[in-house]
Amino acid sequence: MEMIGYLIGILEREDKKKCYCLILLSLVSHVVDVFCYSMIIYIINSVIRTNQALPRMTAFALFMGVVSVLKIIFDMYRCKISTQFVYRSAQKLSMKLYEVIIKENLGSHNQKSASQALMIVQGDAVNCVRIIIDGITICTNFLTMSGYGIIFIHISKWAGVVSCIILLICALTFFFFYRGRIEAYGEKYRALRIKVNAQIALAYGAFREIKIDDRSAYILDRYQDISSKYAKVQSEFDYENSGIGVLLQNAVLAVMFIALSFFLMGGSNLPVVLGLMVSYITTFIRMIPMVYGILSGINDVSFLKKSYKSIRENIVQYEEIKNREETRAKMKKKELSFRQGLAIRNLTFGYHDRVKIFDQASIDIPAGCSVAVTGISGAGKTTLLDLALGLLKPQSGSILYDDYDIVAQADGEGFCEANLGKMVSYIPQTVYLNGETIQNNVAFFETEKEINVQKVEEALKCAQLWEDISQMPEGIHTLIGENGTAISGGQRQRIALARALYKDFELLVMDEATAALDMETEKAVIDSIRHLKGGKTILMVTHHMSLANECDLIYKIENQKIIRVK
Repeated sequence: MEMIGYLIGILEREDKKKCYCLILLSLVSHVVDVFCYSMIIYIINSVIRTNQALPRMTAFALFMGVVSVLKIIFDMYRCKISTQFVYRSAQKLSMKLYEVIIKENLGSHNQKSASQALMIVQGDAVNCVRIIIDGITICTNFLTMSGYGIIFIHISKWAGVVSCIILLICALTFFFFYRGRIEAYGEKYRALRIKVNAQIALAYGAFREIKIDDRSAYILDRYQDISSKYAKVQSEFDYENSGIGVLLQNAVLAVMFIALSFFLMGGSNLPVVLGLMVSYITTFIRMIPMVYGILSGINDVSFLKKSYKSIRENIVQYEEIKNREETRAKMKKKELSFRQGLAIRNLTFGYHDRVKIFDQASIDIPAGCSVAVTGISGAGKTTLLDLALGLLKPQSGSILYDDYDIVAQADGEGFCEANLGKMVSYIPQTVYLNGETIQNNVAFFETEKEINVQKVEEALKCAQLWEDISQMPEGIHTLIGENGTAISGGQRQRIALARALYKDFELLVMDEATAALDMETEKAVIDSIRHLKGGKTILMVTHHMSLANECDLIYKIENQKIIRVK
């Protein structure tokens, strides 16, 4: 119940109201069920006692028939509320989880794969709403079963008491026997679903390598292995969960037939005995689905426990993010300037449980200069850019944009909030392109109405891509395929350049952004940037010394320091 209480607590106000409404409607529906059934027993027993159908009983039976028809309308409304609650709550919860993925720091982001993120945002969100529904089902089934139990004891006296005790013992036995196994199935299921998603993503991400190396058989074997394990876990859980119902129902039927045989052998007042037996049997049969519903609901909650733990961890992150945003909203807003440039002083940084990448390192990027950063693979070039852009936080040191320190979040007048995105444009090593048009990939975060077509064309010309686009039938409206599969690698890289150049910036940060270009095109791109964006600052990471030599300053990362070599 602690799980269900927590999950209801994190719902938005409107969804909480829907949840409470659903609980109330479910209770009313089950109470009416018990009442209708008790009236059936009452009418049958009255007819058996009087041995005739009294007019008032006939009228009462017709009245209960009308109540049952009205209950159909009521239950249809309850189903509507239930489906609205499930899908709307899951969507809103998934929005919170997606916000965590978008707003979490780079360190947390790098600890997840795309498959894990997909499982959290979609799978875990839906699973946790399922837990709430299962919780409601458990509670209403328990109350309904209690109602049937009272009727059962009333009509069967000591036999009803003994039967209820036996049913309770069976239910508890099944619960304790299966509880640990079901939870283990749930953890395996979630882990294997992530692996299945990863294998599907691999088929797209490594498509060329698979084709070239002719490794489709190997990939299919891996998918066969993982998907069969995934299917096995699902089938084993479903088998054990449904097996409880089979065992309960058939065991109870066996007991009832044995009891009936003893009554028949007695032979005394058979019409009365059979009337009581019919009431006994039908009531007991009505109780079995309630017991199974409770056990099945508990098993489902145990099966989805790993999703609950994941949601709880991510909601903690969500609340921390919201608290930080609330704090930042109260801070003074700082309009960044870049008259002097970027200065990094006494920078010390290392990832968790790893050797330091930087130890008291410093670098100056003067405004209006082009600066290249070189170094061997793994030296920390990309890490330096991540630190300079505020994506990672150093253990010590300062990163100054003129007088504003992004580490301390303060300038000479004290704490303040600033937005680097208004001044910095960034091209990562691996760029993401969606399957839309060239224009939409250049003006990536703008709607169709916001796009400045003239700026798009200027950016494409600067990125040395305009000539290629002019030869395409649809021009800038050409679809490029998911992640640019319909264009060349060099064209993909130049679209990424154009995206960065579309922005108004003071500092252009490039992480091996021209690696896919030939030397001549690479130099032409840099010359175009200088010409079009005259006076702007360029900070680039590159392995190409020919390109580095075109820059005003060259730095090399070596022995945890940043050394100026030009």
